[in-house]
Amino acid sequence: MKVKKISGVILAVFLMLIAAISYFLITELSFWGLNLAYNSTGNTLLAWILEPTEAERLYLFVYPVSIAIYLIVYNIFFRLNKSKIRASVNWDFKTGIMISVILGVAFGGISTLWVEFLARSPLSNIDFIKISLAYLKHSSTQTSTATFITGLLVAGILGPITEELLYRGIIFGLLEKYSDKWTALILSSVMFGFVHLSFVQSVYAGIMGLIAGIVYMKTRKLIWPILMHITINTVSTFGLSSNIMWVIFTVIMLIPLGVIIRGLLKAKKDIACDENCCDDNYIETETANNLQ
Repeated sequence: MKVKKISGVILAVFLMLIAAISYFLITELSFWGLNLAYNSTGNTLLAWILEPTEAERLYLFVYPVSIAIYLIVYNIFFRLNKSKIRASVNWDFKTGIMISVILGVAFGGISTLWVEFLARSPLSNIDFIKISLAYLKHSSTQTSTATFITGLLVAGILGPITEELLYRGIIFGLLEKYSDKWTALILSSVMFGFVHLSFVQSVYAGIMGLIAGIVYMKTRKLIWPILMHITINTVSTFGLSSNIMWVIFTVIMLIPLGVIIRGLLKAKKDIACDENCCDDNYIETETANNLQ
């Protein structure tokens, strides 16, 4: 049994790496295809998208393509899978929106505290941290209204949808299928942090992955981590972290964040569900068994 579990984890990690690499492949193939189309047609829209000084424009094409592909994969391999996991928590629409936004705003407190700690400590003199902080500062600098709008659409909306579909939907699902939900939560969060390729961002992105993963694991609805992620990135795009009153507010919001996460973790056990899961008697029986 132990050997089987280890084999399952190894297989899950292998599949996770393939899934993560898929995003980079989509990006490269999109760039190659757009360049080929532009060289053949000289289209002005393609020229605008491929402008070297406005790299985010490329993702106006890459992210929708990625979303379409990941939606198909997610639905085929998980929505149509006979072996499903039922949610521990079922938020109504208003509650889900409110909690997701609260978590997104509160996370700003975590990222701000982390960045400020590094920037004001002797650690900021370490080369790779100094480079990481400089990159973060540069990426938050807006040069024009058009750049801001593009950044808001790409980083604030399309990026979160793409990343949550991939990391909480597909990668978490693959890891859980071949190992267990806690392994899936930890490994998918570590991978999510790692792919940001910046030490400062990788740490708080990993923490964000844990929070979003817990929300998905307990609700089994991607809409809530997506909304949480959109809130985080949108706030970041507007540069509110430079406003001291906003920073104080987000730090205070860490209290409800802790209460929400604690409540999610204490929620009843997930109910393994098969083709009989629509039967109310089945659900009640499984719930009772899991609570014993």
